[in-house]
Amino acid sequence: MNFLPRRVQYLLLLTLALWGLQGLFRILFWGFISELPITAEGDLLKTFWVGLRFDLRVSLLAALMTLPWLILPRFSAVNFTLLSRFLGYWFGIILIVILTMYVFDAGHYLYLNKRIDASVVRFSSDIGISTAMMWQSYPVIQICVGMILVWWLGYWFHAHYLLPLLQQKKHHRRWYSHCVHVVVIGALFLLILLGRWSLVPLRWNHAFFNGNAQVAALGLNPFVWIYDTARFPTKSANKNDLKPFFSTLSHLFGSNFPSNGAAALDRWEIPPAPVVDAEKTLPNVVIVFMESLGASHIGAYGNPLDPTPNIDALITQSRWYPNFYVPARSTAKSVFTSITGIPDVSAIKTATRNPYITHQRSVINALVQHEKYYMLGGSAGWANMSALIHNSIQGVNLYEEKYWTSPIVDVWGISDYSLITEASAILKRATLPFLGYIQTAANHSPYTIADDKSGFIAQQLTSAELKDNGFSSLEQYNAVRLLDHNIGKLFEQFKRNELYDNTIFVLFSDHQASSVQVKHLPEYIFQFGMGELPVPLIVHAPNLISPEVDYTFGSLPDLLPTIVGLFPQTYLNTSLGRDLAWAKGKNLPTYGFIQDSRTSVAFNGDQIASVNHVTGQVISANIDDQGRALMTKQNNPMVEAAKAYYLASQYLLKANVEKPKK
Repeated sequence: MNFLPRRVQYLLLLTLALWGLQGLFRILFWGFISELPITAEGDLLKTFWVGLRFDLRVSLLAALMTLPWLILPRFSAVNFTLLSRFLGYWFGIILIVILTMYVFDAGHYLYLNKRIDASVVRFSSDIGISTAMMWQSYPVIQICVGMILVWWLGYWFHAHYLLPLLQQKKHHRRWYSHCVHVVVIGALFLLILLGRWSLVPLRWNHAFFNGNAQVAALGLNPFVWIYDTARFPTKSANKNDLKPFFSTLSHLFGSNFPSNGAAALDRWEIPPAPVVDAEKTLPNVVIVFMESLGASHIGAYGNPLDPTPNIDALITQSRWYPNFYVPARSTAKSVFTSITGIPDVSAIKTATRNPYITHQRSVINALVQHEKYYMLGGSAGWANMSALIHNSIQGVNLYEEKYWTSPIVDVWGISDYSLITEASAILKRATLPFLGYIQTAANHSPYTIADDKSGFIAQQLTSAELKDNGFSSLEQYNAVRLLDHNIGKLFEQFKRNELYDNTIFVLFSDHQASSVQVKHLPEYIFQFGMGELPVPLIVHAPNLISPEVDYTFGSLPDLLPTIVGLFPQTYLNTSLGRDLAWAKGKNLPTYGFIQDSRTSVAFNGDQIASVNHVTGQVISANIDDQGRALMTKQNNPMVEAAKAYYLASQYLLKANVEKPKK
């Protein structure tokens, strides 16, 4: 390579070395972290090639970061040994940044089933909890040792094979030779940065070419993806932005908009099908938040491994909504939506972490005669949830980690069984009808099985059985079984404390823990990247509600209007939710938001459409009898619904904030 200047040789070989390292990480991601098959399928090879080009771009940019040590003609690492040594140190810093990024990227994917993006900054606000979760979930010491070993090999390679390139004897070239080098190398570098032979550079959307989030993940680069996702945060919408969609929103929620209330979507609701007799003793309400229990892990939805016998039995005795979804995949987002009835379409951080919008109006306050309790085994300070709970639920009694007598078992606090036991004892002492919100956590990494005398026994299954049925690991499978076991214990406790007969139990989940496609869920869910959004909604009150399978499509914003709709009083609905009893038989769409690609999806079982709010891409499809989405060229009504839901969510995040009382 003597025909090239020494600095160019160094930059090119450094780029290739870093490209090879990132390419190796990509292969390891494909083989050991992603659940994609290692086959030569066209889509997999295409997205892998997209990823390699992203890697090459990052490798070149990382190599160009050494220019401060190379650019000065006389005072540079080419001429001074001391500066060459400093260049070696500088490379060491670059290498540790790359290794750290890929380690966090791998952990992020194993935790959330998506590549690391700009939303990772949300964990920095809960650094203590985030650090404890990592320590308890991953072999941190072994990972650090591995990082040190790889770093040392990289540093050694750089010192023995790349730095010597700068010490070669200088070759004198004519001026036109330098001009050729500048043009050719400059064009090569430009092509690498563009990533493709086109005026339009390689962008993140090229990895999302087939709509499968797992396939897209194989093509993403963590550095590029963080940069790209940080560039398009959610903007606020105002009342004027909603004007073109008021007729659509009026159809979706059965009211005339805009209203004359504090917000344009405020409306007074008369429950169409209450089950509570106003002349009798008011029943209690218990809302059970089942951590990470998605539809694909529940036997009643068709999972053949029988992981949830207690929940399956409960479903047969309850009103069950099998077509229920959360708008977005995030525990904090689902906590926010379950309390406010507003889909959290925040692009980077969650709405709970925004101190300016935690004082929300909530439909839960319509149950004025009920004493409110919010109970979780860990700290409510995580994701700033305590501010939302205190500010939005009037007179709430918040019980968290520091109030329990049971021992803390992991980063998420006491065990679910201990939480249920202590919570039921507190509710038994309530002097008024109560509303209890119990948030479980054990079905979550690090999947701790506590020695809490609950009688749970773990099972053993093969990796093939687990993978074929949507489970990422044996630990996750047993965590689902543990949650189901504790749901059974919850009803035992409430019966023992004589609270069962006069209580309405409402069980739901915050998200699905896996986006892996399974045969027992409709294919369109995975075609449109919603594998993590289907969850159960179960309403159990044997003395008030007959067992029923209600196929109405619903979403988490509908939770509180559906609960309050069981009571006979009129209430102010300030949310983007509706009483599912009112929606029954109307074939109205529900809503999902795919945060990775900033995409809204609206669907009702017959039609589905997605709208990408960055690129503007719109996809419409009909859903056939087998649950497959058949793409159409003509936009269907779901397009307007998706746009209306998204803008209304943006609008309400701020418009629904409780105004200070004078």
